Amino acid sequence: MELAHLVEALRTEGLDAALTDDGQIVVNLPGSRDQLILGPSRGGSEPRLFWQRRTFLGTRTNECGYLEWAATPEPVVGAILGYARAPGLTGPQYGPVLDALRSNGLDAAIVTTTGGCHLICAYLADGTQLIVGAPESLPPQLSQVTGWLVRHRGPGDRSTVVYHSAPNPTSASASASQDHDAGAATGGPDIHLMAKHVARYVTEAGLRHDGHRPLTTPAPEQEVTARSLSRLVGELAQLPRHQEELDNPGGALITIAERDGSNTRTTEVPAELVSRMHSVLFSMLTVMRPYDE
Repeated sequence: MELAHLVEALRTEGLDAALTDDGQIVVNLPGSRDQLILGPSRGGSEPRLFWQRRTFLGTRTNECGYLEWAATPEPVVGAILGYARAPGLTGPQYGPVLDALRSNGLDAAIVTTTGGCHLICAYLADGTQLIVGAPESLPPQLSQVTGWLVRHRGPGDRSTVVYHSAPNPTSASASASQDHDAGAATGGPDIHLMAKHVARYVTEAGLRHDGHRPLTTPAPEQEVTARSLSRLVGELAQLPRHQEELDNPGGALITIAERDGSNTRTTEVPAELVSRMHSVLFSMLTVMRPYDE
């Protein structure tokens, strides 16, 4: 295995690696300015690579070891990736993402998958989870994220897509993305847009389920009646209008009645309220759609 081939393989995996003139490989670790220095070992009967972590000042640390010299770079690349993507190194990279989610009321943390990759998980009060990928596992550096994929996972590993802004989705995630707001795809790697969209989904779905049931189970029908809905629509329509242009075309007439057609009530709804109701109803449809599969 040539050292130059190993450097190219590391770069393919998204790591910042270079070969120095004196035959050493320098890997700049994501999440810090520290470096991983690798070079051929001068001792032992079998060829090996000696590695050591150094601080950004070039100071040697006690973190060091040997890697077997293989015919192909894959085993060495795997070992270096496992070190570079450890939670202690990956976590600091995604601090801005965790801060954005937490500022929107979502308890988020970096989690490690069984394959040694990393995702962001936000734990909801009803026991369900939001899984944030980019769009699959998180790359070593935040700057390498091109888009986000957020799933809401509930009981029985059932899930639905909440947000999808990856520019080139895989076939599996592309089909799943049909279950979400098409406007979410315009966000790209924008952290704050993703966090606000996800927080809005949680709020609207929580309202749908009275704030205390798992968001992936339908609310009992007996808790919502035509009469209660009519009352709420009427109250919303009577709220003070802060903008005169709400009187312009764009509103709607909504008629509510009992199942047998009695107690009919027609309410004029302003355009702004129509838009908000559309957003809430669309979110409700997104939450319920998996149950039709």
